[in-house]
Amino acid sequence: MISFDRLFRIANRLGQVSAGSAEADHFIHDVLGRAGPVLPYTTETSAAEQLLPPGFEWMPSVHSAGKTYAACCRSGLAADGLSHPHIGHWGRTVPLAICGAALRAWALVVRG
Repeated sequence: MISFDRLFRIANRLGQVSAGSAEADHFIHDVLGRAGPVLPYTTETSAAEQLLPPGFEWMPSVHSAGKTYAACCRSGLAADGLSHPHIGHWGRTVPLAICGAALRAWALVVRG
């Protein structure tokens, strides 16, 4: 099984690259154990949005200084009745930011 630390390291790397690639798409597909064809996760927003773990939802993205901050959170309310804290990631493109946020969300799922 993939580890929390490895997923975070991959997400951090996505925050450092300037553009997506087929190689990164294949790596994400494999590390998450996805079946079927490899989608262009790191270059197409609609493909990247499909990486979110079940029980999570996307929040509005923020754009600043040529970068995008993509954020997601667990759906519904926490036990205290408040919204769950968000999980986010900065990227040079919208798809890269979304991929990073999704991998961080998966890391939390793995951690439990």
